[in-house]
Amino acid sequence: MSAIAVGLVIISALLHASWNMLAKRSADPLAFIFAFNVVSLVVFAIPAGIVLVQHPIPRDGWPFIFATGTLHVVYMLCLAAAYRHGALSLTYPIARGVGVLLVPILAVPLLNEQPTTAGVTGIAAILVGLVAMALPGRTLKPAAVTGNPRKGMLFALITGLTIAAYSIVDKEGVARVHPMVYVYAIFLLATVGLAPIVLSQRLDAVKNEWNTNRMAVLAGGVLPLGTYLIILLAMRIAAVSYIVPLRETSILFSTLLGALVLKEHVSRLRIIASAFIAAGVLTIAIGG
Repeated sequence: MSAIAVGLVIISALLHASWNMLAKRSADPLAFIFAFNVVSLVVFAIPAGIVLVQHPIPRDGWPFIFATGTLHVVYMLCLAAAYRHGALSLTYPIARGVGVLLVPILAVPLLNEQPTTAGVTGIAAILVGLVAMALPGRTLKPAAVTGNPRKGMLFALITGLTIAAYSIVDKEGVARVHPMVYVYAIFLLATVGLAPIVLSQRLDAVKNEWNTNRMAVLAGGVLPLGTYLIILLAMRIAAVSYIVPLRETSILFSTLLGALVLKEHVSRLRIIASAFIAAGVLTIAIGG
């Protein structure tokens, strides 16, 4: 895997962990996600429009856009529910870990990708670390535990399934549609899909997020779409079987953000799990 691809994915991981931390810290995660989606559409409208004129969407690209747009509606709903019920340091590893497990399994028969021995070893190391992250032993401060942890884990699991599904779709979609146009179309469809639910049930919450949490909403408006765009660019030069596991270095960043910003305790188990993830990342970067 090239150094450029590795660098793109690591940057994306940091940005991804950052906006997830902001979503978890918000008063209403779904309202927050919807609000920053709207900001993203405004911020990136002109660049996306310019690129669209130069790179129109081909006919065979539309099915992938609609498929991943639909999956992203489910993803955002379940992610918000996971954060509403569970702690960041529990739900995030589960959601990302399921994607790591399923994407390589699906990519081999569907995309005909063949990971190397080093790649498989790195994927396995990252998976072990992610599983360890989800095991009991991380003691959270009482204030960090809200809602129903079991529901949080269930929604995190479903989130992981959607991550695996849209990752496979995106690998093929970005091969047909320019990444900037593709990701903007995804966010547009996802926002339109969320609108009936959010505006009918959480309009006041959206207004509250904008009035009381505006800087975070504005930051969120740049981070998710920018993160996704970076990943799609990386997919053009590297196998998705490596990109998805490598992206899970966001677990390391989310651990730091959880400890420093959300005041969650970091146990010995989480440190060991982080070491496995780091080892897997290095294995993929060097021999993948």
